[in-house]
Amino acid sequence: MMTSLEPAIARLETFFAALDTRPGVIARRLLHTSTPQDQRLAEILCNERRNWTRMDGSIGGSLVTTAWAAWEMMDLGLDALQGGLSRVVAWVLTFLEAPPRYPAPTPLALPNGTVLTSETGATFAAECFGLRVLLRANQDARPRVVRRFERILSLWPAVRDELAACALGTIALAPAPYLDRLPACVERIGADQREDGTWSDVNLFNMLESLLLAGIRPARAVITRAVPALLARQQPDGSFDVVPHEERALIGLRALLVAHEG
Repeated sequence: MMTSLEPAIARLETFFAALDTRPGVIARRLLHTSTPQDQRLAEILCNERRNWTRMDGSIGGSLVTTAWAAWEMMDLGLDALQGGLSRVVAWVLTFLEAPPRYPAPTPLALPNGTVLTSETGATFAAECFGLRVLLRANQDARPRVVRRFERILSLWPAVRDELAACALGTIALAPAPYLDRLPACVERIGADQREDGTWSDVNLFNMLESLLLAGIRPARAVITRAVPALLARQQPDGSFDVVPHEERALIGLRALLVAHEG
């Protein structure tokens, strides 16, 4: 497989080389091809996201959109306690600490291209997404955050397909007392994987993103088994969609690098 990985990674390097976007900045970091302008570009991208927020810290009152902006800013190097980012994280925290106000809108599109069409599924996916951001932002000492996380764990045996991928991405960032739960979750995902490396009724990129967050050796093995399916989707420009989707291309790059590292 190694001989096919290197050309695939090279195509992605070309794809990301000139992109002045967060995926472009992150991809160049991963590939060790950052430009002298990338640090300033990261600052500009963070400022853009701060400017999108309302006075309350949200972007349009949307949990997923607001949480994603926080995630992007953390990717670009901001600490969760820094100015504009702390306000965004605080809004996500307030939203998830409050009793559920209303279901998530449907259809709900996640940044990786996954679309949830049922009200129940969209609401669960949005909760997982917001909680993932809070855990990354070191809010795991808050009792209500812990209770939300425990709820995701309690539902794990029952969730399947896209919702299992969403839940895994949250469990991957488990607070320290719960880290021992992750291997069994990854094992179940591996057992559900088909011979061609995909999963039934699951967006490949949604599952790969969560496995990448898990990062443990069993997760890396599952990612590697998915690489042939990923390579089969790669377009001549290096992306994985007829109309290039930068976030999915970044997930694909991360997965290919995991397989290349062995």
